Amino acid sequence: MDHLHAKDTNAAERYLLGELPAAEAEDFELHYFECQQCALAVEAGQLFVANARAHFSEPMTPQSRVETRRTGPSFLETIAAFWRRPAFAIPVMAALAALAIYQNAVTIPGMRRVLTTARSLPALQLIGASRGDEPVAHVPVGSDFVALAADIPPAEPFQQYVCVLTRDGREVSTTPTPAPAEGQPITLQIPVGQLKPGHHDLTLYGIGPGGRRSDKISTYPFSVQFN
Repeated sequence: MDHLHAKDTNAAERYLLGELPAAEAEDFELHYFECQQCALAVEAGQLFVANARAHFSEPMTPQSRVETRRTGPSFLETIAAFWRRPAFAIPVMAALAALAIYQNAVTIPGMRRVLTTARSLPALQLIGASRGDEPVAHVPVGSDFVALAADIPPAEPFQQYVCVLTRDGREVSTTPTPAPAEGQPITLQIPVGQLKPGHHDLTLYGIGPGGRRSDKISTYPFSVQFN
């Protein structure tokens, strides 16, 4: 699947709604690992779904939760129905249009200034779990990102990788990344909001044929301290 086909067929939206056939969904997954625009579209859609879930959630008793799981539509089906109702979709689209105007007038120029201004990031070279003690990332208060660099074991060449950040055994984020230049580490910018004081792990997986995730390649433990 190329980007033009993905755009013309609304592949990102259909993927999020579970409307793509299995083969087409697999082709789209392979595509968006290499396409920044589609990856951003999927990320934005996932954020919308998460925000919609939080906005529309209502307290439920344990029994009603069980009954909803048995008989109610899935959350994605609810979101799809929501967007198909003009009484709701039209005001929401108008609000999104107003937001786009605001972003073009205020937010995007500010973002451009941020992206074109040199800045220093706290950085940490990660070490595989079996190769030494746990390194510590010293993060100044007020920092937005932390740069993490992880060497790739030479016996594990892949064209694509996935980096999974966990904290206290719970997954915090999953970041697909292309293979770096030979001999170079994978370098990630991690939002500081995803980090807390204490222990974290970054686990590296390869992406093989068909978009299948490999067995774990390496785990990089580290700790975070806010200064």
